[in-house]
Amino acid sequence: MQLELIGSGDAYDGTRTNAALLVSAAHFSLLIDCGPTVPAALFRRGGSPEELDAVYLTHNHPDHVLGLTTLLNWMASQGRSKPLQLICQPEQQPRLQQLVAHAHWPEPALPFALRWIHAGDALSLGPWQWAFYPTRHAVPNHSLLLIGAGGRLFYSGDGALSAEGAAAAASADLLFLECEYLAPHPSHGSWRACQQLARQPGSLAVLYHLDPACRMALAHELATATQQDAVCWQLAEDGLRWQLPLSTGGAN
Repeated sequence: MQLELIGSGDAYDGTRTNAALLVSAAHFSLLIDCGPTVPAALFRRGGSPEELDAVYLTHNHPDHVLGLTTLLNWMASQGRSKPLQLICQPEQQPRLQQLVAHAHWPEPALPFALRWIHAGDALSLGPWQWAFYPTRHAVPNHSLLLIGAGGRLFYSGDGALSAEGAAAAASADLLFLECEYLAPHPSHGSWRACQQLARQPGSLAVLYHLDPACRMALAHELATATQQDAVCWQLAEDGLRWQLPLSTGGAN
């Protein structure tokens, strides 16, 4: 399983791309979230319009979905013909369909098929088994657990983890955890909450989607925690790459 952090920023980070992760294995590629600044980051890396097989949208806040219009419009303009799977929560699909409609307007439809999949309706995606866990957030958000031959990946999306989500995170080899603030917050991930999570021995936790004002303080906290607890933490940056199974406990 190969992973590339397309973006690590929160909604209003002026120097980083909105949080998004590209996951690939067995010739199948999944993009997790697609905020307004994500398509430009994908264009810069030179990907093909046929590269993505699926897009999973954790929730419908603008910094996680508004790039979908641009991404689909680009795929259409570049001659994509392969179907694309869009995975979302069923109650959020109508809003997403508005973004899709704008991607092909004034044409009646995209030149390739979209296959809508509702989070929780299936147990597999490409080469992975998957599971979803709701978080406590301003709008419903579902964390994602992917289980493949190389190991387990947990991606939190936004929000405070539920007990079930925390247990899923504890089972993962590589964790991407929203960490908007240092102190606990009722509807966002925080450093204090991340510290309390159980972890698999040898796992790596990557903290992303944080308030830029907290970044320097969090970097200091991570360095101290790694030295004291011998648990591997990493501060997310755009463009970092990993591979499962982990070999060094860090990014390339």
